[in-house]
Amino acid sequence: MRFDAHQHFWNPERLHYPILSPEAFGELYRTIEPPELQPLLREAGIDGTVVVQAKDGLDETEYLLELAERYPWIAGVVGWVDLASPERAASQLAAFGRHPKFKGVRHLIMVEPNPDWLVRPDVVEGLRVLAASGFPFDAGAEFPKHLRHVETIARAVPDLKIVVDHLGRPPVGTPDMAAWEAELARAAAYPNVYCKLSGLSVADPASPAEAAVRTALRLFGARRLMLGSDWPISNPGLPYGEALDRLVRAAGDLSSEELDALLGGTAKAFYRL
Repeated sequence: MRFDAHQHFWNPERLHYPILSPEAFGELYRTIEPPELQPLLREAGIDGTVVVQAKDGLDETEYLLELAERYPWIAGVVGWVDLASPERAASQLAAFGRHPKFKGVRHLIMVEPNPDWLVRPDVVEGLRVLAASGFPFDAGAEFPKHLRHVETIARAVPDLKIVVDHLGRPPVGTPDMAAWEAELARAAAYPNVYCKLSGLSVADPASPAEAAVRTALRLFGARRLMLGSDWPISNPGLPYGEALDRLVRAAGDLSSEELDALLGGTAKAFYRL
């Protein structure tokens, strides 16, 4: 089965999204829900998706789980719990964990004023609670602010499965690519850390973005790498299926087993879809 391991829905008429604004999102500042994505999935041969939170709040997690109940092809929801309060996180995980499509947790660390939020003692304790629940963590860790912290939490909470969203936002086309690769390599040294091939615009085989894809494949291997569209945000000028195909082609020659892992096997095992 083929899975898109990272995409979003939102409804600004129902919920308040602090990261969404007409200035930043332009045409995408509107309600975007499953009927818009469904025909694109069918055309691209995608069997299911993992929809990922776009705001920190219980209300959005409840909303996404409602959508998952209505659309069988939503295979999983990565929602939010209050990781900064381990006691509340435990209660919220117990409640959400009863839903068969609740599959993991993310916090918008990329908009936290404190770049070290992820390694605060209270948050690390919240991550231990998450590990005990059996659910994984999506780390929206971006270079250069947060990617270095993935190694820290992987070491501090070895039972927690972690996936780095969007390759940690590599600084493609800049002299900082070597530093990004070094930080990603330190995270990849821990077997509980995975990576999402997502959130990246690719153009041609010689582009720096495609080089980042090959770096991630070398560091993690296909069995710890999963494909995600970041729809509707990434590659707005490309058709949905073509954007995914370009990411796969950027990985180069893969065995059939590696291709199966990248296209869905890794996501299926990681999120228990």
